[in-house]
Amino acid sequence: MNTSLLFILPAIAAGAMIPFQSAMNTQLGKSLQSPYFSALTVFAVAWVGLAICIMVSRLPIPGAAQFAAAPKWSYLGGILGGIYILLIVLLAPKLGIGNVTVLVLMGQILAAIVIDQFGLLGAVVHTLNWQRALGVVLLCSGVYLIKKF
Repeated sequence: MNTSLLFILPAIAAGAMIPFQSAMNTQLGKSLQSPYFSALTVFAVAWVGLAICIMVSRLPIPGAAQFAAAPKWSYLGGILGGIYILLIVLLAPKLGIGNVTVLVLMGQILAAIVIDQFGLLGAVVHTLNWQRALGVVLLCSGVYLIKKF
């Protein structure tokens, strides 16, 4: 098997999980009658699931020095994850799972291009050339068409 497929296929699978996660989180929000408790519950379940995975795989626990060495801003990713889930639970019932998913994709593409261009947050720089710009325009055009129809 081509080595790049070992990375591409799981990335596609991760992307395919997002609409399912959105639908599940939205239903949980309806059942709990609160997008906030839905998001909190999702994180609690994720915490338990990851804790079990860590225990089963017997991964070593990072030391205090490793946690202290991480950039302080890197811990804000959890807050962004919470905001993401909260927004999905709020927006999916109004826009639909498909529309929310393509709009999230558009936001991801635009943010990724900026992060790549400037190497923000320690990312490797991938400068914007005309081919990448064309790809962004085509993807955003596709998002527009999916949203419109």
